[in-house]
Amino acid sequence: MKANLYGNPHSANGPAHRSGCVVDGVREKALRFFGADPRHFDLVFVSNSTAGIKLVADSFRDLAEKTRSGSFWYGYHKDAHTSLVGIRELTRGHSHCFESDIEVERWLENPELHGRDGRYDLLPRPQGLGLFAYPGQSNMSGRRLPLSWTGAVRSSAPLQNTYTLLDCAALAMTSPLHPVFRDPDSAPDFACVSFYKIFGFPDLGALIVRKDSGHILTLRKYFGGGTVTMVSVLGGTWHKLKGRDAADPYAGGIRQDHGDRSYEIHDGLEDGTLPFHNILALGEAIDVHLRLYGSMDNVSRHTTNLSIRLYQRMKYLTHANGRPLCHIYTEDDGRGFGDPRKQGATVAFNLLDAGGYYIPYADVERIANEHGCYVRSGGICCPGGIFTALEYEPWQLQRAFSAHHSCGPDGISLIQQLPTG
Repeated sequence: MKANLYGNPHSANGPAHRSGCVVDGVREKALRFFGADPRHFDLVFVSNSTAGIKLVADSFRDLAEKTRSGSFWYGYHKDAHTSLVGIRELTRGHSHCFESDIEVERWLENPELHGRDGRYDLLPRPQGLGLFAYPGQSNMSGRRLPLSWTGAVRSSAPLQNTYTLLDCAALAMTSPLHPVFRDPDSAPDFACVSFYKIFGFPDLGALIVRKDSGHILTLRKYFGGGTVTMVSVLGGTWHKLKGRDAADPYAGGIRQDHGDRSYEIHDGLEDGTLPFHNILALGEAIDVHLRLYGSMDNVSRHTTNLSIRLYQRMKYLTHANGRPLCHIYTEDDGRGFGDPRKQGATVAFNLLDAGGYYIPYADVERIANEHGCYVRSGGICCPGGIFTALEYEPWQLQRAFSAHHSCGPDGISLIQQLPTG
């Protein structure tokens, strides 16, 4: 940046061309960092993971409005981040929360049988549009969910119009994503990542799109600067979207030529001027990360060893009277620690005093902060994971709401001696 001038890549001058070349290079570098072959995947730069999720959700809503039902079916896992849960509000009530891995497996084995079960509407209408989303790793407990589900959805005849969205934000922090994208035929249709969670800087996100599925996104209604080839505002209202042209030749087409210029799916989805300085910084971050750590496999091995060591030491911490100090939340009694296929480098816990009563999590975070130890406390944007771990019944959640508990620093840590986070 000291030696070069960079400009808006939507222009043709020297600084703009330089920016465009940098952006294209970093885009491919990021795809290869994640093990996603640029021939089969495209990468859309977004402000954060949530922006990528919203882009998918808005596209499905806009497309569904053109169908007979006027909506789409949405299924999500109970460990989903709040940003995934929020998609349900765009479905006109056609959504379902899977309460366990077992329930997902049963649905995948026989979707039609589950669709006839009167307890819930699991199956999209025949030939109807659907979206199934889940996190690769719970951002609450660190538990890693099966990556095989995305391929199972695609190979299911009853779910032929159901697409998959994998939230990789937590998973990508300490795990290589090569297993996610190695086989394009079983990879998720859409996957979101957060670069700051991996590198610390820059504050960027990305939506990785399977090119054979990208046509869904190009059917969204909104368009921003830089995503269209022409726009009419006088004498008729029409526009020509770059991304739609990229998807037209094939189901999820690779390119379509426009004279001397060709467009990819991302060209129709990145609204406005890209944060090209941040993208430039991302390229440097990837290079430095690889130089320091060698590979994400090395990061995975190291953090796996750290997490199992932390878990084992916390598990056996006691007060002088022998009572345990830590209540650690796991779904398999901690057996996943040490196996990077099952557990990430996250430990979810509450602390207990010598009398066996919970210590308010806000106090724990404050005291830890004073001693230079930084933890995250509260609801952690994982409502299903939190209240499953705390074994809350629906009425207890309603009681917490009635007591004016809320997420964030103004929350109430304990209600009738039970933690709320």
